[in-house]
Amino acid sequence: MTTPPTPIIPDLPRPALTADRLAGRTVDLERLDLDRHAAGLWQAIGRHDTLWDHIPGGPFAEPEIFTQWLRDRIPRPGQSIYVVMDKTGAAPAPAGLLLLLNANPDMGTVEMGLVYGAALSRKVTGTEGVFRLIDYALGQSGYRRLEWRCGPPNVASVKAALRYGFTHEGLLRQTLWMKGRNWDSNVFSILDSEWPMRRQRLAAWLAPDNFTSDGSQIKALGEF
Repeated sequence: MTTPPTPIIPDLPRPALTADRLAGRTVDLERLDLDRHAAGLWQAIGRHDTLWDHIPGGPFAEPEIFTQWLRDRIPRPGQSIYVVMDKTGAAPAPAGLLLLLNANPDMGTVEMGLVYGAALSRKVTGTEGVFRLIDYALGQSGYRRLEWRCGPPNVASVKAALRYGFTHEGLLRQTLWMKGRNWDSNVFSILDSEWPMRRQRLAAWLAPDNFTSDGSQIKALGEF
């Protein structure tokens, strides 16, 4: 009879995910501050109705409603909201949101979400933002599991999850009723044991020497 392997006992609980700033080359992630970020976020994502088609929040008729939506989320337990500050222009500017949701330090699990504007979508800035957040959760903070959830109609989000190295685990049916319809949820994940190899791949693509002087990639992520 084969003896089953001895499980590796995880170091639990993990610390709360409360970093104020995660610095990068093309973007920084800053904890949401309404006075500093709300106006810029309205311009980048809040006023663009189509960005909210597959997200439970929005669309927003005016900036005050959008700001209140942000304000309501700041105190929620197990949640950290980061503003992606695009540093590729004349001055850093809010360009989107990255969220850590449903954090359970006792089990070392957390979920991530995002809302990206035009300055981040299909750009190195967007990829670096996701990279910094994953590395903070699984690398620096030692969480054991990071989830990504999105509905089947959100094809761009499905493709992004796979591109970043998440594994598709399955479909949860009728998880929400919002905006007059049922919402199903695709569930993706990265585990702590998987992150070092995925990190190496993303870091190689993000390296400055993989881009020309005008910002064009030399090798696509799929080539790494």
